[in-house]
Parts: sequence; structure tokens; C-alpha cells
Amino acid sequence: MHEGKERRLANILAKDGKTFIVAMDHAAYMPQKYDGLEKPGKIINQVMSSGADALLTTLGTLRNSIGDIGSSATILSVESYPQNLEDVIIQALRYGVDMIKVMVYPFSEDDTDNVWNFQKLAMLADKWSLPIMAEVFPGGFNAGSEWQTIEKFATALRVVAEMGADVIKTYFIEDDDSTEGYQTVLEYAQIPVVILGGEKSNDPKPLLEKVIRGMDAGAIGVAIGRNIWGYKDPDKITAAVASIIHEGKSVSDALKLTN
Repeated sequence: MHEGKERRLANILAKDGKTFIVAMDHAAYMPQKYDGLEKPGKIINQVMSSGADALLTTLGTLRNSIGDIGSSATILSVESYPQNLEDVIIQALRYGVDMIKVMVYPFSEDDTDNVWNFQKLAMLADKWSLPIMAEVFPGGFNAGSEWQTIEKFATALRVVAEMGADVIKTYFIEDDDSTEGYQTVLEYAQIPVVILGGEKSNDPKPLLEKVIRGMDAGAIGVAIGRNIWGYKDPDKITAAVASIIHEGKSVSDALKLTN
């Protein structure tokens, strides 16, 4: 790995090699209004001062909240279909981000070109020493439960790793209520994996339990959105998740920080 890429990746990771990313790119892709993203600067200040390691956001929020972001580690969410992929890399570098993130859909019949476009983007990112994260959805964004198997996940993540990803973001699945199967997925991927937070819940306990299980399986961290900025106290839930990732706290101890 190039020295410049290593330095940028090190900004995303804490000194223990783990990371807690707060995802704030939903407004650019989802067809509904999300309460909690009206004032992203306020959320950014709360989560970064409460233990988050990096922000995942889009160009609009990056521009409008640059003062709040300051020197915080930043991942820019981009598309893999622009006319000139190198322009995406140059723009990311111009804004000083530490990594770019793009969605990838291995084995999806409707998005066959998506994987090849990702490979092109990954090659260009490598040329400019910019780390690239792949948000992986085997079979497509709306794939059915038949795609949520240990074998298909392992295959999909490895394909994306071979295409040039530096880090993978994907959801957490369990096989017979055990983390052992998912551990084999992460080992086969060969590159670091962070797990996403999933569906919105007002109860922090299931989220914290999933964070622990994901870390136990070998993930290097999490990338959580709605369950952070959509929570009634973003600073408190941020502190709780951070305590699990970086301090090894139990669910019961972490829950005390949400009150």
C-alpha cells in the first residue's frame, strides 16, 4: 500500500486499529425525508466530541458543514457511474477527504456494470493514493433473503476485495445465532470489514448487542447512521457504541451511557 494511502487510512482508524464511523449520506440516496439530518453540523459536533472516529457524508453536507467537520476524518460517498471517474478522485482530494465510499452489487443481474465501474474507480483511487470503501450488497440493494447466506457473502466480499477495495462496509448476518460463520466471511474477504447499523430502532440494546457480535466475529468497526443521528440523544448513543468498540465494554455497561 502506498504511503499516502496508509496515512489517510490511519486517519479513519483509531490507534487500536478499530473505527466507529457515523454515516450521514442518507439524504443523497433515499426517497424519504429523514428527521435528524436537518442540521448536520449540530450532529457532527455531537458525535465527534462523543467518541466517533470518522464521518461518512456526501458532497453537499461536506460543503455546507466544512466548519463543523474541521479536521475530523471524512469519507466521501460517491457514485461509480459518472462520465469521468478521475474527476471524482480529484474532487475528493481537493476537499481533503481521507477515503471515498461507493455501493457495489456483486452478482446482481440489473447492475452488472456496477462491479466493473467500481474496479475502474478503485484503480484510479489507488493511482492517487486515496483509500476506497465498498458498501457491498450481494445480489443487489433489494436482494432477497436467499442472498443472505454465509457462502454468498463470503464470495461477494472476496470479489470486491479482489477488485481493489481497501475496506468493505456491509451488513451483519448470523448463522444459527453464532458469529463463527460470519468470522469465516471476514477471513475470506482478506481486507478490513465494518458492519452497518441496519434498521432504525428506538431501543439501543439490540444495536449494542449487534455491535459486540460483529466485533467478536472480527469486524474492525461499525458504520452507523439512523441509529445515531436519529436517536433522541446522538451524543449518548455515540458514547455507548464507542465504549464497546474501543474499551470493550459490555452491553449493560454501555447502556448506562444512553440514559
